[in-house]
Amino acid sequence: MLSPDRRVLLSTCLLVLFASFSARAESLPSPLKRASELAKKGEILGLQQRVDDASAAFEEATVIYQKLADQNPSDVASRQSLASCYEKFGDMLVGNNRLDRGLANYQKSLEIRQALANQDSGNAERLHDLVESLARMGRVSILQHQLSNSLQFYQKACVAGDRLVKHNPQNSVWASQQAINQDWVGEILLLLSSYDEAADAYAQIADTVKELPDAGNTDLNWLAELAINLDDAAALIVTKGKPQQALRIFEVARDLRQQLVDRDSDNQDFIRDLAIGLENIAALLVGRGEPLEALPVCQEAVDLLNEINAATDDGSKAQLALGNILEQYGLAAEKLNRYDEALEHFEQSATVLEKASATLTSDTGVKPALCRVLSRFGSLLVAKRRYPDALYAYEKVRNILSTAYQANPSDPTSGVALTVDLEAIGYVFSAQRMSSQALNSYKEASAIMTKLRQLHPENHELDETFAGTELALGKLLRDQGEAKDARVAFEQCSQILFHLRETGQLDDQGVDWLHEADMQLRQPF
Repeated sequence: MLSPDRRVLLSTCLLVLFASFSARAESLPSPLKRASELAKKGEILGLQQRVDDASAAFEEATVIYQKLADQNPSDVASRQSLASCYEKFGDMLVGNNRLDRGLANYQKSLEIRQALANQDSGNAERLHDLVESLARMGRVSILQHQLSNSLQFYQKACVAGDRLVKHNPQNSVWASQQAINQDWVGEILLLLSSYDEAADAYAQIADTVKELPDAGNTDLNWLAELAINLDDAAALIVTKGKPQQALRIFEVARDLRQQLVDRDSDNQDFIRDLAIGLENIAALLVGRGEPLEALPVCQEAVDLLNEINAATDDGSKAQLALGNILEQYGLAAEKLNRYDEALEHFEQSATVLEKASATLTSDTGVKPALCRVLSRFGSLLVAKRRYPDALYAYEKVRNILSTAYQANPSDPTSGVALTVDLEAIGYVFSAQRMSSQALNSYKEASAIMTKLRQLHPENHELDETFAGTELALGKLLRDQGEAKDARVAFEQCSQILFHLRETGQLDDQGVDWLHEADMQLRQPF
């Protein structure tokens, strides 16, 4: 039997020992906490591109989450945590270009989330998780160039997303995700050359965006970027010879931008971008021979840009947009034979672009646009027999192009553009019976083309352009009584074009030039 003192000592020891065990138990992390820490560790290691170490952490985390889920199959939170861990594991792998393994983890996450959504089809949170899993499967399938699979995943995501948006139209996150997924459906259909279906997919975006709440603090930059994506898609379809589908997509982009303006009417960037979208539509309408339909679109864009004082000479994006839309306005009027109106718009466009060019001296995109508008202005003035005004416009173009050509004499683009302008100047001089000036202008053009052909002997387009210059020069020399030089020019033109025809590299214009050169050579000198 223990003495009272020994009993007290034993009791004290037991209390100390119990306290020690309790402290150790509390210091050990719970399985859930341990799994969470491992998943976080995996994410950090993945960002450091330590893929093997990150994978080991994620794999250990999934084992723990799986055990927790197996121990309590009815515990939804455990299964959601497991799905989330697989998803993060997949994100890490995809981010490190391990696409196959990433897809496998996404698939595991998708299976869990699909099962949870099936168990409670009215649960918006589970449906949202499912949408995100399907979208991830779609994205990695695109990276693997499995377009058909990707399309199926995104279409499923959109079906589920549509239910989600209808469940809560005021949730801006769900609506924006749905619009972006619909954009992906359109992108994939474009890649699959299904242009009509792509246009249908893009059209659904506008309806989705209409559901967005009107909250003033909502970030709408994603919507502005989405409109830019639509512009790019439409521009691509134009190059594929599908103007009707392209127009539909441009109109969706316009509708998105209109909603941006409606939601934030004080945002000048939104107003400017809406005008740019309208310019895209106007250009397409003019290009497909619908100038009458283009006119009100042009006017609407001009009104928007005038509203934000876009004509100020600060070289802004809005100012450039105004110059471009005025050019389209002029083209539409010209096609309708409304020449005075066309001249007015071309002149306005040139004035705006000249201001922008003076400010953006290093911007190579503005000067070509200015040259293009001035050339169109000059051509229309020639048709109206306003030769001095036309010469003034062409001389402006010459000054710009000469600077560019002298800076890089080997550049065929600026060289050919300068040649075309010099020929236009020569024509105006010739029309005014200023023979000496006309001849000098054509000779300068011929000298430029001679140098370019020497620098780029493989460029057959330069050969044809040079032949056209020689043909014009020959006719002018003949009129001046310089028969010998005229014959040399005609012979050179004929020889070049004949060779191009024999090698199958001559276009219809070149064929006409060849016939004319041969006809000139058959006449007595």
